[in-house]
Order: sequence, then C-alpha cells, then structure tokens
Amino acid sequence: MPIAQPSAIPSKPTHQTASVVVGVMAGPGAPAIGPPRWRQLTPAAIWTQINVRDHGQSGILNGVAAALKRHGMPPRRLILLGEGTLGRTALELVLQGALACGGLIAIGQLGHALPFRTVSTSAAIRLVVHDDGRTAAPDDLIHALRASDIDERIIRLNAAAANERRVVASAAETFILELVALIGRQGLSRSLQT
Repeated sequence: MPIAQPSAIPSKPTHQTASVVVGVMAGPGAPAIGPPRWRQLTPAAIWTQINVRDHGQSGILNGVAAALKRHGMPPRRLILLGEGTLGRTALELVLQGALACGGLIAIGQLGHALPFRTVSTSAAIRLVVHDDGRTAAPDDLIHALRASDIDERIIRLNAAAANERRVVASAAETFILELVALIGRQGLSRSLQT
C-alpha cells in the first residue's frame, strides 16, 4: 500500500498553527486592500478584516480588540494594515502607546508632523507614503519617525507612482512579507522558550 505524500499546497492556518494575524482595517467608504496574492504568499498567516465603524480612535481600538478576541491572538502577533485616514489614525494610536500590535503598515497620504511626542513601542512601523501633487510631502512625519527609537521603514512614492495601484501594492507587499516573517519568527522563538 503506497504511503501518502504530504501535500505541497499549504493548508489554511488554524488558530493553533498560525503565528500571525494580518488585520486589514476597513471602514465605511474605505477601499478594501489586500489582494488575494498576499494571502497566497503568507500561508502561515490568518487574514481578517477589521471593520471600523468610524475612522476615529475608538472605532479602531474596538475593531482591533474584537479581531484579537475572535482569533485568540495576543497583540504582539497582530499586523495591522490600513490605508488613508485609517492608516494615519492607527499610526498615531501605536505611537501614543494606546494600541499594541506587532507591526503596522500604513499606506497613503499620511499627513504632516505628529501633534505629540512618540512613546517607545516594540511595534514595527512600515509606511508607504506619497503626496498627491497638491500638498507637501510628509517630511515632518518621516523625520520624526526616523529620529525616534522605533523599528521603522518607509517607502516614499512620488505622485505619479502613487497613482499606479500596482506600484503601491508592490511596495506594501514587500512590507507584508517582511513583517509576517519577522513576527512569525518572534512568535516561534517565544513558544520555544516556554
């Protein structure tokens, strides 16, 4: 009787096998981000949509808390992905210490300087920023992040590149792959220590 060979196609991760949850924040009128290709490239991650009823801080905090509870994951194993206002508000929450996560990817015109001093965070911050050709680029925000003791990486796009969805998606994909691997390894090393 032949022995069944293991499948080369990874199975869908379960709460017990997944090392990372990728939470895609979406609110009323917010475009969904996260092409199916990203899910295929990160088979060990659970992808979930975080519904945010309003773009304010409480909406994001409530949505994230519900997603963590639903998947039974600690905040350090959560990667948040947000675009536009949701991305900027989530960035501010993480940098104020009000929102815990393993990583944050914010995409879009993320505005100017932060209206507060950043606190120390272990979250990895990744930004895909651009200007729209009408407003100044977010230099103050970028300089503030780079001056802080934060694990940050920034891809900056000019207005022409920012209008190409595939260019924006490619930049974000780079950060998705990096953070899923980084946070997945951190989760694995913590489980081996216990």
